[in-house]
Amino acid sequence: MSREHVTPPTVQDDDHVPMTGDEKLAWAYGIAVVITSGAYFTYLGVQLAQRPASEIAWVVPMLITIGTSIVGVIVGTIAAAIGGAVWQAFRGRFQEPDFTSDERDRDIKRLGDRRSYAAMSVAVVGALALAMLDADTFWIGNFLFLACSVGALVEVVTKIRAYRRGW
Repeated sequence: MSREHVTPPTVQDDDHVPMTGDEKLAWAYGIAVVITSGAYFTYLGVQLAQRPASEIAWVVPMLITIGTSIVGVIVGTIAAAIGGAVWQAFRGRFQEPDFTSDERDRDIKRLGDRRSYAAMSVAVVGALALAMLDADTFWIGNFLFLACSVGALVEVVTKIRAYRRGW
């Protein structure tokens, strides 16, 4: 019995490579962070222009922002999965979605996590300095929220760049 040698298909530069589930999650996370954090800091900027920081209600708006961001990631990921499937079906290239993570996804996740932790670690020093200077909790809380937002964006940009260009 003879075996035929089959050459595996190669991906050409012109070929469309569908996003993995992890890459869709990174995009949804990044968009949610930009929109929600941007809205929150815009709200703060308007409030600070009108009154002193000690008079600004910031805890509930921040909690709403965090909750909205979480819901945005969930909805965005689902919308991206459905939109991608519909688009592929429309173009006649439908493939069964694959939600498993491979070694590359895990490596990219670790790279994004490391860079995010590094950015947040540097920012925590700033929050510590604010606490040591007895700054108002408004400034400490919002500085920490900003640090988390920046850390999330560093993570997302790192992951998307690694998916699109390699690392």
